[in-house]
Amino acid sequence: MDLGGIGATFSGFLNSAIVWVVIAAVFVGVVFGFLFMKRKFSFKFPCIEVIGVGQSKIMAEISKAGWFKKKRAFFGLLEIGGEQEMRIKSGYRKIQQVSSQDYHDINGKRGLFVKRKDDDPSVLVPLSKFQIMNETLLSEIAPADYRDAAIDILDEKRKETLTWWDENKSTILLAGVIIFALISLIVIFNFAKGESTAWREFAAGRNLVQQVSTAP
Repeated sequence: MDLGGIGATFSGFLNSAIVWVVIAAVFVGVVFGFLFMKRKFSFKFPCIEVIGVGQSKIMAEISKAGWFKKKRAFFGLLEIGGEQEMRIKSGYRKIQQVSSQDYHDINGKRGLFVKRKDDDPSVLVPLSKFQIMNETLLSEIAPADYRDAAIDILDEKRKETLTWWDENKSTILLAGVIIFALISLIVIFNFAKGESTAWREFAAGRNLVQQVSTAP
């Protein structure tokens, strides 16, 4: 084995500028991918962005939010210092003045409801409290227990007014259909069996006649 030739080839390989460019590109790609995935997983808080559309109606967009340092580098992927600030994944916009009292429970996780400024979509503020305006509708809906009791009472009253035929007609009709189907199957089977027997007898008689007519 020519170790000297292998060493010379390896040395020439390392001295090639193209090889170092490829190595540097792969290293940068790995670092870029790692920082990108790290930033992606930093958005861990569910966030619902509320957008006013007029006439007391809203539109909601589901996204995620996370804490990031203010000073960043390398296309915004590398945190290098500064204060922590909350940013939403949609557009990487900052949520202003977020505190621990602004969190809500969203699908069993701590999350945020944020309101977009109507004339500036880049400005977001957390909604820490809500006021339900249509609670009177809930009082107009009877509790489930009351509804169930009312349904039971109506069923009992309806049963009291039913005759024996009304209560049992579906069962009787179903039994009649089953019996009719069984009788029909038996008749069809016997008819097919009789037809088969008659055909065999007819064929046997015809063969006998042919044999007699052809006899010397």
